[in-house]
Amino acid sequence: MTTVSTSRLAAGESVLTGDVVGTDFGLPLVRPTRTGRGSRVRVVRARCRTSGGVVVWFTDGTKTPPLHGRTSWVVAQPGTGAPAPSRGVA
Repeated sequence: MTTVSTSRLAAGESVLTGDVVGTDFGLPLVRPTRTGRGSRVRVVRARCRTSGGVVVWFTDGTKTPPLHGRTSWVVAQPGTGAPAPSRGVA
């Protein structure tokens, strides 16, 4: 199981999250998970610094509440339902 900190997440990275835990202005909020059981694979769209921490936005329209930059994420392994990262035209 590979982990990466919030401050090192890159766009296109597939990570494991839990189910929706609430909403923020109508957007579903999710949090990182430590286990593969019951988790969902989401692809990082972007991360941005806010006054309360770092918010991670996902391609499916979900986001996190402000998190500490050292919060760790489990990277989804190939074959777990994550879309393959695009590497450009071959």
